[in-house]
Amino acid sequence: MDLTAAQWQLLGELVSAPLTDPSRGADSSATAAVRGLDPQLFPADSALLTWMKLAERSDDLLRATDLGAALHYRRLQESLELRLSEVARYAATNEPSSPHFARNVRLLAEGFLSFADAMREPRRTA
Repeated sequence: MDLTAAQWQLLGELVSAPLTDPSRGADSSATAAVRGLDPQLFPADSALLTWMKLAERSDDLLRATDLGAALHYRRLQESLELRLSEVARYAATNEPSSPHFARNVRLLAEGFLSFADAMREPRRTA
């Protein structure tokens, strides 16, 4: 889904807790600022998220919908999968210089070795 960084951030914040429109008062504006949101982008971003059914208004609060939460967590999962694959590639690249360590990192990343076993047996070979 093509959202801007600010829209993704707003969606993530809405998954954490509902927000009141920052234009409604100093308290709401301060809350948005503390949460790292730009109060000037809020009206347009919240309108788009609402139109896309990723957020909904209820009284004065804007909150994430189930679809919005699912999309947020899906994006988070994909980000973590990418990071994990980078760790595995790093281990594979360095396997010739540290074969036991690299093998354990790969086995740990793939779920074939528990963290406790990796810590107990740093030279385990499989």
